[in-house]
Parts: sequence; structure tokens; C-alpha cells
Amino acid sequence: MEQNKRRKILWIIAIIILLVAFLLWVLRTSDQGPGVNENINPEPPVFTPPSVNLEYKKLDVVKENPTEFSVLNLAKAYTARFGSWSTDNQGTNIEELLPLSTARMQNYLANIEYNFDVEEFSGNTTKSLNAKIIDLSDNSAEVLVTTQKITTKADLTEDVYYQEVQVNLVKSADKWLVDQVIWK
Repeated sequence: MEQNKRRKILWIIAIIILLVAFLLWVLRTSDQGPGVNENINPEPPVFTPPSVNLEYKKLDVVKENPTEFSVLNLAKAYTARFGSWSTDNQGTNIEELLPLSTARMQNYLANIEYNFDVEEFSGNTTKSLNAKIIDLSDNSAEVLVTTQKITTKADLTEDVYYQEVQVNLVKSADKWLVDQVIWK
């Protein structure tokens, strides 16, 4: 009987130890809040930007005079518009170029034959990528424009190619006009 008493006492002591351990564990986790991991810092980190020493260098920029600027911009804009067309625009791009053209170029534009009776869409988008002045005097200029041309077909497939264009300009009164466009 004494052995049974001892066993009961040991069982009671073991249960008490387990209950105390469980209570300590519950109290410890409840202090941290629900679902909080011990390894996570509750404070968000503070971002400190790295120390960078920025130095600005003055670049040697070649500035164009107003005449060069006007000639280059006209040649690039004219080339992009002249080379961009579609079966949907019915020559609108050409009409927009008339005020920027000499009588000679206006005559050339008026004699371009269009075929708008096609049943399928096709079009061409031209972008002027670069332009450089080949020759410039007081009354005339020759500019070489590098273009990217994208031809779009009815099935919306595209062909991309590059082409140079020589644009000849003349000065009429105070205004530069395109006199000739030569696709190379």
C-alpha cells in the first residue's frame, strides 16, 4: 500500500510540474502577442540612403546655330511625313507637305500616282533617326537623313529596314522649303 501511495504522489508531482511548465509556456507566448515569432523584430528597419558623391561634369555640346537647327528639323520632319503613308490615309501625308515645299516639289507631289483601290491594308511608317548637313549656304542646303521604315501588311506583319534620304532645301524669303527628296 505504501508503494501505491508513493506512485500516486509521484504522479501528482509529475502532473503539477507539467501544468506549471504549460502555464509558463502560455504566459511567455501571450506576452509576445498572438502569432508573433520570437525572431522577428517588431520595429521596421530604418532606411539610410548610401552616401554618394555626385559630380557633374560640363559636357562639350556642339550647339547648332538657328539656321542649322531649322534646316535639320525641317529635313527630318519632312522625310518622316513623306515616307509615312497607308491605304487608309489617301494621300493626307502629301497634302500636309505642300506648304513646306517649293513649286518644283509641289509639282512632283501632285504627280504621284496612288493606288487606293487595293482591297487589303498596307502602310509604311518612317522615322527620322539622324540628320547631318552635307552642304549649307545662305540660300540652299543639302541634308542627309537616316530613316527607319516599317512596312505593315494586311496580316499585320512588319518588315523593318533602314534607308538614307537626301533632302535639298532652298530659302525663299525668310523660310526654308524642301525642293527635292532623293531616296537612296
